Amino acid sequence: MRNSNSVNGKLEKIRTSWYGWKLAIPLSVLIIAVVGGILTGNWLTNRRAAIDNLQHVDEYYGLGKRTGMTGDLVLSVDPVRVSVKSGQPVRVKLSLTNRTSTDMLLNGWQSPLPTLFQNNQLPFKVAVTKNGSKVAFSGNAVLYPVHSKKDFFDLKPGEAKVIQMDLSRTVGDGRWDMSAPGTYNVELWYQTYLTGRYVGVNAWTGMTNHVIVQVTIRSQ
Repeated sequence: MRNSNSVNGKLEKIRTSWYGWKLAIPLSVLIIAVVGGILTGNWLTNRRAAIDNLQHVDEYYGLGKRTGMTGDLVLSVDPVRVSVKSGQPVRVKLSLTNRTSTDMLLNGWQSPLPTLFQNNQLPFKVAVTKNGSKVAFSGNAVLYPVHSKKDFFDLKPGEAKVIQMDLSRTVGDGRWDMSAPGTYNVELWYQTYLTGRYVGVNAWTGMTNHVIVQVTIRSQ
């Protein structure tokens, strides 16, 4: 009788233990699924935010890696030498020429911008030096609204777009300090990563050749 009770007791413990495991297994699976779902959701959210951020940076700050020198779009300047009195504007004509056999869509926001701003909304980059040293620039970067289709223009094969530009100042009244008499080198190029992906425009991306304008500032 005692042996029978002992056996029954052991069997009851086994049953209790088995029922405990039967409850623990699905509960563990449920916990793992919930935690995994949370982690996956957070990862996807962070990944989406990272992608959006990369697109934003690529769109507005020119930090993409697609640029390379190309002969498809050629930049030229007239005149290559300018002589003005201190305080006068430094006016030149810039020409963008399509050397390909197909149409090009280009960013139409054409104002000079210091290279230090790394802002890709305005594609004409400018670097000013005097005797090999960088010339100080005063002014703040201007952030334009999001591009739309009307902000791009079509350049036909062989066609040239001529832009009048004052190299002494940028949009927003920023300017390089070229008040002191002497000779300055103003280096320009057209550089854009804007593909217009947000507005359904497949625009040209890349960097043209550099051009240099020699500016002589005369005393009053």
